[in-house]
Amino acid sequence: MTEASRRAAPPAAPVTGGSSGIGRAIALRLHQAGFPVYATARRLDRITDLAAAGLGTLELDVTDESSARAAVDRVVRDHGSVGFLVNNAGFGLAGTIEETAQH
Repeated sequence: MTEASRRAAPPAAPVTGGSSGIGRAIALRLHQAGFPVYATARRLDRITDLAAAGLGTLELDVTDESSARAAVDRVVRDHGSVGFLVNNAGFGLAGTIEETAQH
């Protein structure tokens, strides 16, 4: 992609937590609005339908720095930069704060 085409193109948007819920809905809406979207999930098999719909998909575990770096590198390689990030990934942790391990 040339510098001129990068400037003319809408910004690329990785969306963490794209396999369900709000992340999935945001990824689809941004795609419908014409943004180059990368829906991400820890398991690519959870977002194959998004790839079939034309969204970019990336395997990403937000708790793993090398996984995050690889995802960013891919978006930068394809689009020159990350335009904006929708950081939606999360996980549940049950227990009292005193009894829950810190990671």
